[in-house]
Amino acid sequence: MIHFFRGRQTASLMRVAMVALLVVFFKDAWATGGACSGGGQTFTITLPATVSVPRDAAVGSLLTTWVASPAATNYWSCSENNDNGLVYAKMGPLFTASSGVNTTYSGATVAVFNTNVPGIGVAVAANVATLNGWAGWQVLASGTTLSYFGYGPFSGSWAGGSRVAVALVKTAAQLTSGGTVSGGQVAYVYPATSYNAGYQYTNLSVKYVTTPVNIVPLTCTTPDVNVPMGTFKTTDFPNVGSLSSNPASFTVQFLNCPAGAAVSGTQAGVIHSIQYRIDPTSGTLATNVAALIGTPSATGVGIQLFTASGSVFPLSTLQSLSGYNSATGGNYTIPLTARYYRTGTVTAGPANSTMTLTVSYQ
Repeated sequence: MIHFFRGRQTASLMRVAMVALLVVFFKDAWATGGACSGGGQTFTITLPATVSVPRDAAVGSLLTTWVASPAATNYWSCSENNDNGLVYAKMGPLFTASSGVNTTYSGATVAVFNTNVPGIGVAVAANVATLNGWAGWQVLASGTTLSYFGYGPFSGSWAGGSRVAVALVKTAAQLTSGGTVSGGQVAYVYPATSYNAGYQYTNLSVKYVTTPVNIVPLTCTTPDVNVPMGTFKTTDFPNVGSLSSNPASFTVQFLNCPAGAAVSGTQAGVIHSIQYRIDPTSGTLATNVAALIGTPSATGVGIQLFTASGSVFPLSTLQSLSGYNSATGGNYTIPLTARYYRTGTVTAGPANSTMTLTVSYQ
């Protein structure tokens, strides 16, 4: 009895072991239903060596045209056995931090990633080819999230390929300084087999690298201006609205404005337009009359500006720099005059004011 019982127990253990072996064998046969070879290429996407950027160009402005790598469908050769074939595209490793800005390329919304130059981003789009043909341009979501394009299940052989396009994009409202955008690998693409990419052939990656780009902010030089207003008596302003005699003449200067040629389809190459405004530091006492600063100070008067034609210059209002020529650049001046303007009861004292010139380059 005891001998018989032990024999049955041994047979049961053998059957269990055989079943376990069959399960392992079956799983292994399914998972190795495909294999890939090929890849290893590195493609250089050549961007412009220098890009001139208007300092205040709109966020999201395209700064280079899109540059795409060659299109080929035979970078990899893969085989499947009732399995799924996939091609993965991944961002990086050079730039992987999202800027929060998007652009578009060939109908696809493409995320823009921060580069090493503040205010300048890079957009990368990928397109891959499988048995289904070209998948269409797709955004590469991040440095750690894979985008995949695939088909299946399928049994047989297939060839795969890829293509990547790159552009630079402005990501900040104001470009405060230039610099060189580093060159390096911005994306890579590789094949995989089995459902959920059980086998990813990262060793067969096709890599895409970009060339360095020097970023040059475009601005004019705007020197500070000191305007001597002269000395006046309180009796020189008999009524509210009275103006001082002897207007003080001065000019607002835009010097060394750069010239260039616009890059078609982008906001790069030249300053397309210049706008400016003059804002009183301490606000206004009346419409277009700047308040005085300092303690002690005269009261009952402010400062009003006038154009060369004698009309009141509108404060805190954007004006276009007329006559500006982006093709020639150069120096430009705006002639103005300043006069005291009575706003109330006038008392003697220093009568100083400051104003700020703000310039917008588009």
